Amino acid sequence: MEQSKFDAVTVSEYTVFKSDDKSWTSAFPELAAEVSEYNGGVIAAAATAQKDTETEKFIAYKYDTAMAQLLGNVLPQGKGYVGFVLAALLGAVVSSLAAMLNAASTIFTMDIYKKYIKPKASQSGIVLVGRICVVVFSVIAITLAPKLGDPKISNSIFTIIQEGQGFVSPGILAVFVFGLIVRKAPPVAGVAGLLTNIVAYGLLKLYVPGVQFLNRMALCLAICMTVMAVITVLKPLAEPVVFKKNTDIDLKSSGGAKIAGIFVVVFTILLYILFSPIGLLR
Repeated sequence: MEQSKFDAVTVSEYTVFKSDDKSWTSAFPELAAEVSEYNGGVIAAAATAQKDTETEKFIAYKYDTAMAQLLGNVLPQGKGYVGFVLAALLGAVVSSLAAMLNAASTIFTMDIYKKYIKPKASQSGIVLVGRICVVVFSVIAITLAPKLGDPKISNSIFTIIQEGQGFVSPGILAVFVFGLIVRKAPPVAGVAGLLTNIVAYGLLKLYVPGVQFLNRMALCLAICMTVMAVITVLKPLAEPVVFKKNTDIDLKSSGGAKIAGIFVVVFTILLYILFSPIGLLR
């Protein structure tokens, strides 16, 4: 809303403000308390004056409503833009969902079912188990999806997803980077890095809840790297791992790719610093 339109808005004397957004009170407790106190005063004044109150509903600022606000209030209506954006959005959601379900079913069928449960399973049997896994995982996801809107769990679906990935992604990144840089790292260092991330992230979330999840991931990444470095110093491999070339394709990065990569890394670090508590754009 533009400032001029906001200044032109007027309400009657006995108007109370309410929102259908059930989680905004958890997201903004101070503002919710202020609105509640104002509504209480209006209701008391209306009762004294023997007047009826009017209710004005408002859309509380919530991150998960950004897309709906964009589609309903920003894009031109009746020209096909909304349908185009929705088609692109649904296409991205469906492709991501299909990839995750395929990855989850493959992990179970190949790494658990075929390896430990039924090593001699036929190809048709493996395919059938994979299809069953897709159905089971879909049912689990559908069952858990309504819980994502519970303000007792979180105020944003995006935050829930990132929090869940935080138990895994920093450890995977730490193991990947450490394995590329330190060639004498033993296999146990990778396992320790993955397990360390799960434990460290969980402890930070429980006992230091004030740390933002991205900062928590950064701390876990540093902890995992430190643990793997200590293990490597104590028990290094006798000979460093040698990466053998298994293809005739030239894998050497071009100068332009290196410059672009450096720019992306520097730009990402700059944005993180600017928007962090120590930055200029607080």
